[in-house]
This record gives sequence, structure tokens and C-alpha cells, in this order.
Amino acid sequence: MNPQNSREIGERIADTICIFVGYLLATEIALALHWGRILVVPHGRASEAQSQYSALLILAILCWLTLTAFTETYRPHRTERLNFLARGLTRTLLTWALITITAVFSLKFEYVSRQFIAYFVGASAVFIFARQLGTTLLLRNLRRSAHRWRSAVVIGDDEASCEHFAALLTATYPMGYQEVVVQPTRRTANHNDNGNGDGHSNGNGAASSYAFDAASFAQFDDVYLIGVNDGADSPAGAEGVLALLKQGKSVHIIPSLLDTRLFRQSLGDVAGIPVLSVSKGELSPIQSAVKRSVDFVLSSILLVILSPVIGAIAAVVKLTSPGPVLFRQKRLGLNGEPFILFKFRTMRKDAEQVLKNSPALYEKYLHNNFKLPNGEDPRLTPVGKFLRTASLDELPQLFNVLIGEMSLVGPRPIVPHEAIEYGDSGMLFMSAKPGMTGHWQVSGRSEIAEYRKRVELDLEYIRDQSLGKDIEILLRTVPAVLRRRGAS
Repeated sequence: MNPQNSREIGERIADTICIFVGYLLATEIALALHWGRILVVPHGRASEAQSQYSALLILAILCWLTLTAFTETYRPHRTERLNFLARGLTRTLLTWALITITAVFSLKFEYVSRQFIAYFVGASAVFIFARQLGTTLLLRNLRRSAHRWRSAVVIGDDEASCEHFAALLTATYPMGYQEVVVQPTRRTANHNDNGNGDGHSNGNGAASSYAFDAASFAQFDDVYLIGVNDGADSPAGAEGVLALLKQGKSVHIIPSLLDTRLFRQSLGDVAGIPVLSVSKGELSPIQSAVKRSVDFVLSSILLVILSPVIGAIAAVVKLTSPGPVLFRQKRLGLNGEPFILFKFRTMRKDAEQVLKNSPALYEKYLHNNFKLPNGEDPRLTPVGKFLRTASLDELPQLFNVLIGEMSLVGPRPIVPHEAIEYGDSGMLFMSAKPGMTGHWQVSGRSEIAEYRKRVELDLEYIRDQSLGKDIEILLRTVPAVLRRRGAS
């Protein structure tokens, strides 16, 4: 039996068990919370009631197996991001719950309690969701360690593109490949082309064809075809693909190597030809209005609640070192518009001069991505060091949020000379308001040494931005601040 089919059967059995366990748990909940009242049936009708409850269980299992037969619930999710997988699974579970409940009411199970149905469907959905995500996470962790039991070959006309994609397979995604081999397509010249169309002209009167033998790829599990001509004698042609599929290979056709990781993607088709559509991550006008309203309300509330703390910090900064209380710096905001960012001053008044007077210190500052290593910055005041570690120096940014220059959640507010680090993605990066907290802040901040990784985290936020993502980041910010993770 095909390993993929065996895995699918195993997962279906596991989810069927989840539904059965959900049924048992619902029974226990009903007994514990209601002392059996919702399970009470008229005298003499116990067997009929039990039959209806049993029919409910069987109906739920059949609805699940039928629904998932028409969905991609059990297909391999090696390349899929976890949040996309969770969303798809949530939609499937909601559809299953709706179908099951509709079927129950259509059959008029008079002895089945509505509360019991809610407990049963809810518990089963939670178990299935946890089982599927848990299995995915476990497999990905195994693949990251030593359990990499698959191999792949990347075939294409452009060897550089093949090498790049092979690197993505092994480094970017939890694919679990033990071996990824690059195989540039080889053409053989045919100088006896008689014009009957057998071969592809090379422009010199000769013809060329692919030297392709599906049997030579017997040791590989997956075959990736990048930008390969789809002629009859090509590995991307109907005969080549069919030959690979007959050998039990998973075949993936990539028309050309275009890095779309920074964009949202959707797959459609035109007359049966796959079409990949990309769009930049952005909020709808309604979502933007909601986000701005939340920013305004929460920043107002926080400023009122924290006003004693802000006042005390301002007094301490003023009394412990000469200079202004606030540090003001030009940063780039939405669409590259400059604005003045506010922070509590954490450095000496002559901080810039100290940096410029020491070439070695300035070189270290540039080499460390426009900041000095933790514990090696002579410009910090004792109070300023504490404020940075506790992230209290950023509280004045609530005023930036209040007036609409920043958001509570967003990409990092960068200084103008940092924009060059974003290269061609600069305009994409500046398509959202910068935030007090964001993907970078909750992922380690100063612990992330490579500036390239910071850029990737910011662009990932732009791609995936949503109100739900903002709530997630806000919830992760609190423990990150309390642990002082990456703060310096």
C-alpha cells in the first residue's frame, strides 16, 4: 500500500477515535453538570433513546468521513504554514458541526438533548483540532532532527534557480528531506531534423530534445520541475509526469522560480492551467478603521492609567542626568512619511559626540546593525539602562499612537538610513504604520543579531497582518516584556 494512503487511513481512524472520545466526554460533562437531567428519558423508552444517541455518534462519524473525502484535510501539509493549516482545519470543523447538527434536527431525534449535542460536537472538534495540529508539529520536529526519511530531486533548465530552490527546501520549510539533489535538464542535439516536428530547433538548423528517463529517479520520493518546457519529450510533459507518477513519485510543477514568500498567495486555474495569484498583505478599510479605533482607545486608557509612572520616570530622568527628558528622533512612518518618535532619554546628552569621537566604537556600532552590543555602550546612563531593560523607555510612544503616527502593533519604526537594508521591499515595508510592538519585538529583539532576519520578520508581519495577528502579538508582548527578552 502507498505510504501516503496508509498515513491517511491512520489519520482518519485517529479522528474517528477523537469523535468517539468526544462523545464519552460529553456524556461525562452532562452527568457532572446536570446530574443526568439532560439524559433522562421517559419510562419505558430507554432503549429508543439509547438508539438515538448511538445514531448521533454514527451520524457524526459518517458526516466527518464524507466531508473530508471532498476536502484536502488529510493531504500532506509539508509546505503549508501552520496558521494557514489551522484556518483551513477550523473551517472544515465548523462545516462538519453545521452539517451534523442540521442532520440531527432533520431526523428529529426527540430524545437527544441540544445541550448534549453542543458538548459532543464541541469536544470532538477540540480533540480533532488538537490531534491534527499536534501530529503536524510532531512530524515537523522529527524532520528537523534526525528523522528525515525522504529525498527529492529538483529538475530544471536553469541550474542556478534549481540550486536556489533546493536551498529553500532544506532550510526554509520543514519538509523533512534527507537529501535534495539538483538535476539540470540535459538536451541532446539532433542534426538530422527532417522538419517533421520531432525535436526542438536550437536556431542553427539542428534540433534538441530532452534526455529524460523516469527510471533514473527511482531513489527519490519527490520530483520538483522548475521552468521546464512541457514538450512531449520533457519531464514536465504528459508522458514524463505520468511515468513519474506510475513510479509512486510526488510530482510538483513550478512554472518559473518566483519568490512570493513576501505576498499572500491563492491558487486558481484558467482553462485547467494553474494560476498563482499574489497580493500584498493589507487590512480592509473596515479592519483599518477598527484598528485605528482600538489604537486610539487603548493608548488613551494606558496614558491615563500609566500617567503616574510616566511622571515618575520623567522626574528621575531629569534629576539623574543633564539633558532633556524625552529623546526625539526622525523615523519613517506609513508610506515613508517622516515623523518624530518619542522615547525617554536613556543616554548621555553628548551621546552622538561620544560615538563620533571613537572610530573603533563607531565601527562596532555599524557592524552590530546600528547599535552597540549589550553591556558595551558607554553612552547609556544607569537609569537609562534600567529603562531599556524593562522597556519603560518606550512609554512616550503612546503619544505617537494617540495622534495616529504609529500603531500599537506594526513593523519597527526605522530611521531613514535603515531603509536601504530593505532593498526592493522598502515600499512594501512602509505600507503599514510602525508599531510600539510587533513580530520582531516578541521574537527576541536584540537577540536577533542578523539585520536580514529583522527585515524578514517585519516583512512577514506585513504579509500576514490581520486583527487576529495583532491580538496575538499583543498577548505575546506582555510575557516578553516581563521576561525582558531581548531588551537592551
